[in-house]
Formats: sequence, structure tokens, C-alpha cells
Amino acid sequence: MPNKTGFIIKQKPMKSVSTFEKKWGEPAWKIAERENVSTTTIHMRVHNYGTPYQRKAKPSEWEAKYGKTIVEICKELQIHPVALSLRENSHGSVYCEDTLESVGTYRNKKIEKYKHTKHWTELAQFKGDRFWLMPEHPDYQKQRDIALQWECEKHIALAQNKIANQKLK
Repeated sequence: MPNKTGFIIKQKPMKSVSTFEKKWGEPAWKIAERENVSTTTIHMRVHNYGTPYQRKAKPSEWEAKYGKTIVEICKELQIHPVALSLRENSHGSVYCEDTLESVGTYRNKKIEKYKHTKHWTELAQFKGDRFWLMPEHPDYQKQRDIALQWECEKHIALAQNKIANQKLK
């Protein structure tokens, strides 16, 4: 059965150049096809945000602070999103690592019996996590560069070393 939520071709594309195409350089159906949404969604983006290349009204707290989505940070550091938010709450930075002495280990044997079988990256709530701007947006690179301006180079280096060590094992 075909997926009903993605891009749906309702009619043949126009042969003449539309006002949308004159303004944005490409027709709405091409953007919709690339984003796997309907053309109505693209027109609503223009109506709401003034550009078809902006997905949300404002960035999430992760995108505003680090210039990356929560899923991108989790994959970079190879930790679960819950662990990431706990690290953010306790240290103020996701790049600070907890030491075993400061945290200790806690195990709840009742919960371990009922663990879900899917990895967190396969859960539905993290599937559609995309950056709030499309790469075609004029401010995209500026927003992505926030990640490079993060002041914890020491912590970023520690995280990169940890990932490199895990790859060697």
C-alpha cells in the first residue's frame, strides 16, 4: 500500500512559468518532491514564514545553542537523547563527560525486563528530526556555524577522542 503522507502528484506540472517559480527559482512541486511533502505545505511555508525553505517558525533549543538537532548530537556523541538532556541539565553542556565517581551506576532490574527492543534511532519520535532550515535558505550556513562557535573546544576534543577510541576497539 503506498504511503499517503508524502509527495502526491495531483496533476501534471505547468508548462508555463508560475509566479512562484519566478520568485523562488524553482516550482513548488519540485521542492515538495525533494522534501516528501505536499505542494500545499510549501505554499503554507511561504505564507507563514515568507520563504519555502524554512521548515519551522524557530529553532529548537538544541539547534539554537549547538547548531545541530538532538539526533545529530546524539549520533556524534553516541549516546541516548535522554542521557544527552541529563548531561545538559547537570553540566550546562552536552560535551562535558560525567565521571563514574560523580555519577555512580544505578540499575533498575524491574525495568530491564521490559526494555524496548528497538534502538533509539529507530523510534518514531526521532525519525523525522530535521534541521529547521533547508540548505537552500540564505541563513542556513550562519545557523549551522553556531556549532563551530561553541566555547568548549576541550570537551569537543574529548568527545572526538572517545569516538576514535571506540572505533579502534
